[in-house]
Amino acid sequence: MQRAGLALGGALVAMCLASCGGSGSHKYTLSATRSCLEKAGFETSVVANQYLRASGGSLRVHFNVGPGLLAPNQPHTTAPGYAFLVFGKDPAEALAVENRALTLAVQSFEHQPILVTRATIKKGVGLTKNVFYYSTTGALTRSEREKIVSCLR
Repeated sequence: MQRAGLALGGALVAMCLASCGGSGSHKYTLSATRSCLEKAGFETSVVANQYLRASGGSLRVHFNVGPGLLAPNQPHTTAPGYAFLVFGKDPAEALAVENRALTLAVQSFEHQPILVTRATIKKGVGLTKNVFYYSTTGALTRSEREKIVSCLR
C-alpha cells in the first residue's frame, strides 16, 4: 500500500509540473490558508494546475521529508516534499477535483506492472469541505494532514 501511495505521488508530480476546520457552509480560501501556513513557517506559492483546475486556485506547500526509516545509516538530510491544496467554490467542486485526480492517477498506472486501485489512491489524499489536497511525494502522512487542516481558513 505504501508503494501505491508513493506511486500516486509520482503520478501527481507529473500532473503538477505544468502546473483549520469549521462547520456549516463556510468555505476556505487560498489567501487566508496561505497566510496561516506561512505564519506556521511553511514556504508556499500559488501555482497554476492545468490538470486539476478549480475556481479558488491552487496552493503549493513545501514540507521537509526526513531520511527513510529503513536507511538509518544514511546521512541525516531532508529533502523537499510538496503538498498541493486545490480550492473549489464549494464542496461539490472540490469533490469533482478529487474525482478527476483519482481518475488521472489510476489511468497513469494502466500500463505499469503494479496494480493500484482507486480506493488505495484515495487513502493518500484529503478532502475537507471545498479543499482537495494531496502530496507529490507519496501519501500524505497524518502529521502533514494535521498541519494542512489546522490552517484551513
